[in-house]
Amino acid sequence: MTRTALAAALAVTALAAAGCSSASEPKAQSEPKPTAKPSRTAPACPEDGVVIKGLPVNAAMGTRAMGITLTNCGTSPYKINGYPGVRVLDEHRKPLDVKIAHGSDIVDDVGPEPLTLKPGEHATAVLMWRNRVTDVTGGAVNGAYLALTPAEDGGRPQTVRELVDLGSTGKLGVTAWHREGPKPRR
Repeated sequence: MTRTALAAALAVTALAAAGCSSASEPKAQSEPKPTAKPSRTAPACPEDGVVIKGLPVNAAMGTRAMGITLTNCGTSPYKINGYPGVRVLDEHRKPLDVKIAHGSDIVDDVGPEPLTLKPGEHATAVLMWRNRVTDVTGGAVNGAYLALTPAEDGGRPQTVRELVDLGSTGKLGVTAWHREGPKPRR
């Protein structure tokens, strides 16, 4: 792995851990929008008390890394332990045939740890993929959205608009939720 790719993955992780974002980042559909009065379609905090949002994708030499955050916007502690649920969707929001794997060859995934998030606290995870075409007979897999849940086995999906250009690999890696993000490979 090059220093540039490592720096890109570390930058995404640092942004996610710091809760930083940019004005052009993809927004979760259920994320609150600043308005003078409450919106009927985007509550200040969803009923389940968590908001998941994606950070900008960092692309270097065909490797993509995207931080995601889960924030407890509720009034009670929120427990998580494991991996986010991830589905890659097409432009019509239909699921694509993508293999989701724990960890990747980019970032070490130390595995799940039980977390209890107090109101206002967040956890981070990183999605990683490579835009690599190894089979020219089939089409490239390009997702337009991600459906993210707090756990692999369920939860309310929150949709993030994001180009997920998997090439012909059809594979996407995800790390477990952590307070400080995944650790880079050495």
